Amino acid sequence: MSETDVLVLRPAAGPRRQVLTIAAVIAVTLVVAGVLAGGRPALITCIGLVLLLAATIAVYLRRSRIVVTPVDISARGLTFHRRRDRALAASLIRATVVQPGAVSETIVVLDGGGHALLSINGALYAPADLDRLVNHLGLPTGRPDGLVTMAQLARERPGTVGWIGRNLIAFTLLCALGFAVAAVVLGTVVAALTD
Repeated sequence: MSETDVLVLRPAAGPRRQVLTIAAVIAVTLVVAGVLAGGRPALITCIGLVLLLAATIAVYLRRSRIVVTPVDISARGLTFHRRRDRALAASLIRATVVQPGAVSETIVVLDGGGHALLSINGALYAPADLDRLVNHLGLPTGRPDGLVTMAQLARERPGTVGWIGRNLIAFTLLCALGFAVAAVVLGTVVAALTD
């Protein structure tokens, strides 16, 4: 396998800055909340949450990538690594998806029967990199008419959108709840240790 047979895409600078900016705003808000709450346990808890957030974002940006080899196509994120046999790929759908607060590209790799093999969220990648991906795969590419939501894409092409994409608000609320539970647990532990 030669180097030209392999395509590796990593998050682009613009989307990385956007993720880091959002994380910085959340971090500053947490530290201010810790100061305003008063007391060392609250401040230590908020600083601990900031460190947890920073570590999570760093791992997310470092691990995220799309890799195409002659054998397979894979997409990796923070908690997943999806790899599919490239020989099964027959066509692509390239959709511009409207999500709460953002518009991004999604590329769905389909098999010969029109079933989704792999769905790639292009939010972290530059449009030029997604163009390179589509050109590198060299598959027939279709596009929905205009902008679509994840729910519309799921209705038009069943199996192309996972649970998170179909239930983005619920997923966001679950993440916020998980973060709140972590804050309460960490705050309780810090308060117990500092008293």
